Amino acid sequence: MHITDETLRAMIRDYQGFELTDEELALVRLEVDAYTREVEALGDLDLSAVPSGRLLRAQEGGQS
Repeated sequence: MHITDETLRAMIRDYQGFELTDEELALVRLEVDAYTREVEALGDLDLSAVPSGRLLRAQEGGQS
């Protein structure tokens, strides 16, 4: 997933962030690109053997 500089600047502006120079934006871009690579890598994980965390669990301890 690639985010353009224009989109990144618009996101910063929409969230009332600081106006960045081109050099500062390049530093932010490095972090955003690293983050998106990690998020995309999560899609490759085989989680078929992992039970869902959304399953209902009975309360233990005998108290309701």
